[in-house]
Amino acid sequence: MERLIDDFVASLDRRDTTKETYRKALREFSRWAGGAGPEALGQDDIQRYKDYILSKNLSPTSMSAYLTAVRRFYDYLVSKEMTAENPARKVKGAARPEKHLTPALTRGELETLLGSVDASSPLGKRDLAILSLMALAGLSEIEIVRADLCDVGPKGGKTAMYVQGKNKDKKDEYIVLNPAASDVLNAYIEVREGPSDGPLFRGIGNRALGERITTRGVRARVNHYLDVSGLRRKGIKPLSLRHTAAMLAIAEGATVSDIKRMMHLKTTESALVYFDEAKEFLKG
Repeated sequence: MERLIDDFVASLDRRDTTKETYRKALREFSRWAGGAGPEALGQDDIQRYKDYILSKNLSPTSMSAYLTAVRRFYDYLVSKEMTAENPARKVKGAARPEKHLTPALTRGELETLLGSVDASSPLGKRDLAILSLMALAGLSEIEIVRADLCDVGPKGGKTAMYVQGKNKDKKDEYIVLNPAASDVLNAYIEVREGPSDGPLFRGIGNRALGERITTRGVRARVNHYLDVSGLRRKGIKPLSLRHTAAMLAIAEGATVSDIKRMMHLKTTESALVYFDEAKEFLKG
C-alpha cells in the first residue's frame, strides 16, 4: 500500500504541505490495515477504521481530514482501475460541531489584551499591529506571516491589505481594514525598518532576526500577551483572536456573506455557527 500511497500523493496538484497531510493520514490508514491491500477492504472495514480514528479523540475536523484522505485515495485507485469501487464513499465524516472548540475573547478581554502591549517601542508597535490584524480584521497566522509591506495600500479612501491564506498560491483577495486596525498598522509601518519590498513583519529571535516572522513566532508573541494580560486559560489560544474578529464584525452589522468571506469559509452553515455564538457575545 505504501507504493500506491506515494503514487497517489505524487499525482496531486496541491501544495507540498497539503500533500504531506494526505501522506500522514494515509500512512495511519496503512498501519491500521496491517498489510492488507486496499482492494481487499470493503465499506465495513472503512467504518471500522472510522471507529478506530474516533477512539484517538481527534477533533471532528481532524477526523474528517483522515477520512477524506482515504476517500480520495480510493477515487484515485478507481480511476486507475486498481479497484472496482470506492468503499469509503458512503462512510461519512464527523458531524460539524455546533460551536467552535476555541472561544472568542469578550470585548473587555480584548481591551485588556491590546492594553497589555507597550507600544512605545518599534517592537511593541509591531506586536500590537499583529494582535490587531488578527483580533480586529480576522487575519490568520499564515496571512500574517506571508504579508509583505507592498500588500498594504489605499483603496476607496481606506486602508486595504492583500492576503494569502492557507492552501492559496497567490494574493488574490484583499480585506479593507477598519479604522482601529488601520491606525495601529500605519503606526507600525512608520517605524518599521528594512526594504519596502520585504516582509511586513520580521522576527526578533536569534535565528529569525531580520527574517520573515514564522507562524511559530506569531503564536509565541500572541501567547506571550495572553500570559501578560492574565487571559491565558483553557481553550484560549491565538485562534481566539480570529474568532473575536468575527464576533466584532457581526456586532457591527456584518452579513452571513461578509463572515463567510472574512473567515474563508466554504459553506453558509459554517458562517451561521458564528452568528449563533454571537448571541452570547452581544450580551457582554
